[in-house]
Amino acid sequence: MGTPEAEGPVSRPPAFFEQPFWTALGLAVMSAGPVALAAGLGGYAPDEDKLAVVVTGLVLTAVTVVVTTIAVVGTARDRRVWRELDTAGVRVLGQVTSAERVWCGEDRCTRVRMLVTVPGRPPFTTSHLVHGEKIVEVGESFLVDVHPTRNLFRLVDDLPSGETSR
Repeated sequence: MGTPEAEGPVSRPPAFFEQPFWTALGLAVMSAGPVALAAGLGGYAPDEDKLAVVVTGLVLTAVTVVVTTIAVVGTARDRRVWRELDTAGVRVLGQVTSAERVWCGEDRCTRVRMLVTVPGRPPFTTSHLVHGEKIVEVGESFLVDVHPTRNLFRLVDDLPSGETSR
């Protein structure tokens, strides 16, 4: 069966307006469906295209509702997990069991797997990406907040760019 893999956020989820460009872009894209639907039903579309505009508006509105629901539910879950770790979290050391340099987009990252041991329960593993040119070696330890009864975790602090973690 092996060691279970942990779930949970690695970093605090951003608040709604902490990313204004992406928020504005998302709101603009999300408004396309309702605008097309209103144009088709309001008589702003030519009669020969009215059905196509209304169907397009309905489809885009449905996609907008689904994507918005997934985003809201996911963010609410991440915030709930973050609060649980704030209230019940135990600070322990996680030991790096593997570190592999990989590409993440145009940047280099290190894919890190860690073994986390919590007093009074079986150990579990975590995996995440450390962005930038940070040097992470097998055997190093990082502070990790873990939930005492669930396999939830988050890194306490990330290393400053360019430093080693000895």
